[in-house]
Amino acid sequence: MMSKTPIFFLFIACLFPAITIAQDRQAGADNTLLPEINPQDIEIRSEFKARFPGLRRQPILGFNPTPRVFQIDPNRIPFIETREEAVANIAVTQLGRPEPPTRSVLRDPQRVNGYLRSALGSYLSPDINGYGYYALSENSAVNGNVNLRGSTGHLDGPESSFRYLDANASFVHKLKNGIRLSFDVGALNDFNDLYNIDDPNIQSQIGETASKDYYGFNGQLRLQKVKNTLNGWDLTLGGNLFNTTLDAGSTALSGETDEKVSHLSFSYYWPGQKIYETIRVTGNLESATYSADTFDPETWVNAEAALTYERLFNFSTRVKAKGGVSYITDAFDSKVMLSPEVEIIHYLNERLSVTGTAFGRPKLRTLQEHHQYNRFLSADNLLRHSYDIGAGAEANFQLFGGNRVFGGVTYTRTQNYAFYQRTLLAPNDTPGFYSLTYGDANIFEIYAGANQQLVPHKFWANVKAYARSPKLSAGGDIPYEEKIGLEGALSFKPVKELTLNTWVEYLGKRQSPETGTELKAFALLNAGAEYQVNDKIGVFAKLLNITGQEYEIWKGYQERPFQIFGGITLKL
Repeated sequence: MMSKTPIFFLFIACLFPAITIAQDRQAGADNTLLPEINPQDIEIRSEFKARFPGLRRQPILGFNPTPRVFQIDPNRIPFIETREEAVANIAVTQLGRPEPPTRSVLRDPQRVNGYLRSALGSYLSPDINGYGYYALSENSAVNGNVNLRGSTGHLDGPESSFRYLDANASFVHKLKNGIRLSFDVGALNDFNDLYNIDDPNIQSQIGETASKDYYGFNGQLRLQKVKNTLNGWDLTLGGNLFNTTLDAGSTALSGETDEKVSHLSFSYYWPGQKIYETIRVTGNLESATYSADTFDPETWVNAEAALTYERLFNFSTRVKAKGGVSYITDAFDSKVMLSPEVEIIHYLNERLSVTGTAFGRPKLRTLQEHHQYNRFLSADNLLRHSYDIGAGAEANFQLFGGNRVFGGVTYTRTQNYAFYQRTLLAPNDTPGFYSLTYGDANIFEIYAGANQQLVPHKFWANVKAYARSPKLSAGGDIPYEEKIGLEGALSFKPVKELTLNTWVEYLGKRQSPETGTELKAFALLNAGAEYQVNDKIGVFAKLLNITGQEYEIWKGYQERPFQIFGGITLKL
C-alpha cells in the first residue's frame, strides 16, 4: 500500500502542468466556462435579436439589421479583408432623430373690422363703398355699410346727373337657448336727371330737364333658432317705405308715388325618419298699399303656405319638392293659385352632374323695384301679379378642383308678364317717359359658361353666354329685351400685392316698338388694377367703357362714355 502511494502522486505531478495550461487558455479566452466557438460556425436565421455576452471575437457579419452608423452588405464574401478594409469605402451617414413634421396651425381668417373704398372719376363721378363691424360684447355686435355712386355732366347736350346712395345697419344679439335676434335698418336717397323730350311744344311746358327723386326706408326684425343643420325655425317681420317724385315742370307728366310694403314669414324644418331627409313648413304673407296723383290708393296681397321635402337617395340623387298654395289679390284680380316646385340633381360621377327643375309660382315686383330698374318710369303705374310656369335642365362638369363648365336650357310661359313701353305724347305722338304694360309671354333661353381657377390665387376667370327668344303671345318681341348676351371677367395676380382684372358685357339688339327701330348692340370693356401697399392701405384704378361706345339701355337716354377712376382702400 505504501509503495503505491508515491507512484500515484508522481502521476498527478506529471499531469499538473498540462491541466494548468488548459485552464490558462480557457480563462484567457473569455474567462467563462463556455467552449471556444468560431463565430463563422454559427448561423442564426430569425427576426429576433440575440445576445452572446461571452463572445468577444468579431461579431457575426450582417446579424444586426439596423446598424446605427453603417451596414455591410451581408452578401459579400466575409473575412477576405479586415474590418477596416470592409468599411473603408462605405459612406458613413449620421443617424439621429428625424426632423419633426412641419407644424400646421389652424388660424382664423383675418377679420376686417372696417373697410372703405373711395374713388373719384372723370365728370366728377364719386364711387364709395364702406363697411364697418364692432363687437359690443361676446353676444352682441353691430355692423353697417354704405354705397354711393353718381355722375355729373357726362353728356354734352342735356343735363346728365344722377346719384345712388344707400346705407344699411344691423344689430345682432345671441339670446338664451340658442336663439339669435337681429334687427336691420336701411335707407336710400337717389336722384336722376331725365332726357329732354325733342318736341318743342313739350319743351316749352317743361322748361328744363325733368328729374326724379327717390327716398326709401326699410326695417326688419328676425328671430332664429338653429339646433343643427337639420332642425330649427326662423321668424321674420319687416317692411319698407318708398317715395318717388317726377318733376317735369307744369305738365301732366309730373307726379308722385308712395308705397308701403310689409311682410311676415315663418319656417320650421326638421329631419325625417330616413337618413338625409329634411322637411320644411313655411308661411309667407306680403302686402302693400301704394298711391299716385292720378289714382286712389291700391292694395295687393300675396299669401302662401307651403311644404318642402328634400332627400338624398343613394348618395347620388338629391330631390327637392315643394307644394304650396297662394292667395293673391291686386288692382285687377283676386284668386287662389298653386305654387309647386321640383328640383332633381343627379351625380353621374364625381365630376359630372345634371339638374332638372320645374315650377309654377306667382310673382310681383314692387314699385320700388320697378323704378330702380327703369330710371325713366312715370309716376302713374298699377301693379299686377304674374304667374310663371316653366322647366329647365342644366349639366355641370368639373374637370378638377376650382374649375367648372356648365350649360343648360330653360323655358318659361308667363301670364301677365310686366314689361316697359314709352308713352306717346300729344300732339305728335312724341315718345315720352316709360310705363308698365302687361301681356302673356314665352321665353326660351339656352346658355353655357365656365368658371375657371387655372392657378389658385393667381389666375381665375368666368364667362357666360346666352341666347334667348323673348316673345309676346300677342305677337312680336318683348320690348327692350335682348336676344343674345355675354358677360365675363378675368383676374390675374402676378404678385401677392397686385391684382389686375378686366370684365366685359355684351347685349345684342333690342326692339323699340314706339319708334319702329332697334337699339343697337353694344359691348362694354372695363379694366382695373389694385395694389395693396400693406395690410391697411391699398390704391386702385379702374377704366369703364374703354372703347367709348355711345349706347343706350333705354331709348332716349345715352349712358356714360369712357371714364377713369382712381382711389384708395382702407382696412381696419
